[in-house]
Amino acid sequence: MSKRTIYLILLGLAWAGSLVWFGPGRAGCQPAGIKLKPRTMAGSEQWHGIYYQGQKIGHSVTLTRVLTGGGQSISNKTLMLLPLMGEVRQVSTTLSYDLDKDYQLTGFEFKMAGAAEISVKGRVNGKKLGLEIISSGQSQSTEMDIPGSITMPEALEPMLTGKSLVPGREYSFSVFDPASMAVVPLTVKVIGPDSLLLDGSWSRAVKLEVSFSGSKSLAWVDSLGQTLKEDGPLGITMIRQAKEQALQLPKDFPEMDMLGSIAVPVLKGELPKPRETERMVIAVSGLDLKGLDVAGGRQTVTDSLKQIVQITREQTSELQTVNAKPAVLAEFLKPTVLIQSQDPEITKLAQNLVKGKKSDWDKALALEKWVYQNLEKSMTVSLPSAVEVLQSRRGDCNEHATLFAALARAAGLPCKLCLGVVYLDGKFYYHAWNSVCCGEKWIELDPTFGQAPADAARLRLAEGDLSQQTSLLSAFGNLKIEILEHTP
Repeated sequence: MSKRTIYLILLGLAWAGSLVWFGPGRAGCQPAGIKLKPRTMAGSEQWHGIYYQGQKIGHSVTLTRVLTGGGQSISNKTLMLLPLMGEVRQVSTTLSYDLDKDYQLTGFEFKMAGAAEISVKGRVNGKKLGLEIISSGQSQSTEMDIPGSITMPEALEPMLTGKSLVPGREYSFSVFDPASMAVVPLTVKVIGPDSLLLDGSWSRAVKLEVSFSGSKSLAWVDSLGQTLKEDGPLGITMIRQAKEQALQLPKDFPEMDMLGSIAVPVLKGELPKPRETERMVIAVSGLDLKGLDVAGGRQTVTDSLKQIVQITREQTSELQTVNAKPAVLAEFLKPTVLIQSQDPEITKLAQNLVKGKKSDWDKALALEKWVYQNLEKSMTVSLPSAVEVLQSRRGDCNEHATLFAALARAAGLPCKLCLGVVYLDGKFYYHAWNSVCCGEKWIELDPTFGQAPADAARLRLAEGDLSQQTSLLSAFGNLKIEILEHTP
């Protein structure tokens, strides 16, 4: 089972409490065309309670300090208690970043602690963003291109400084998401004046809509521009509270499981033997499949209007090995910040495991078998790093898929992560697995379930690496599936 759902909740929380300090006037009676002025106060401290479907699960605090000569230094700390399959997991994140006098990002540091710890540091240099990732005591540096100025999701207030909060007006930004290691677009639309009932009293507010990777969030900000409430993706709500109230957390979560509540409902049909399914035909609703990685390989869209998808388990009897890999596959042989296929320990292990194996498929089978047999199956809430997973030897589907991808690439096998849903106990749960290129054919396999090829009781929605995971946000709470046919 995947904790991809919980990882995306963390992603949502990374920007869910960011819409603060939007305006200097009285929200609800601001004149059209008002422009927001730069913050002149020495600093601020804001606390929010975090709720999931009405149940409090954590708190967040944001500290802002105005720098001498202009600019801001902002830090955020978040603590969450996540009820997952009968256990409560504690996860904390910290994010600190600096903005120059023009409110452009100059540098940041992001830390996440759960079952494992990871730290990401970044520094902007022109149109390059230098990154340092620290995991399991090991440091890796890389650099990525950025489209001009970027900001952090939490920095919307300074980015809107000087802009008018006219109903219907939209503003677009490029933001760096440290959870997915990617620059993604974010759009803010001004809905207009509104009122909000909090703690028994009404407050005037300005209502805003934030669009992020296909999902939408609503925020209400007060006359000081500070967030009163935000309804974020995945059923998450953040409410402005006094420090003492925000810090109060429940001691237990009776009969609450976040994974089960986010699972995709099956409107029709069932699979009696999902791990043996060779072929499945489904109808997908509630989600536009355009722009997602649904068509291709084992998946065929047979009716684009009705969104009928056929998934067929691959046959491996006629696979051939091609010594020279086409240039188009080079992307899936390269290391990334979390798929560290160039790491000496990963490279050494991969070479030992494929030694004596002549075909690409035999190599893939050896790697898949090792990952399946040597990783403890454990629900893990963290950013999956191949180096850390190799050391800890535990994790859920994200850790299995990430380590397999690193080993495969180190062995010369082009490999991708597949992100989607898998059928289990009458529902489709969000899951991660792999696709490896053997000869000229991509084959999907699942090192978490120990399947090569993987069964057909699953639907791939995105593929590549972790930077693609934000595309799944639009699926949460919307995706529905009907099972029309299956074999067996």
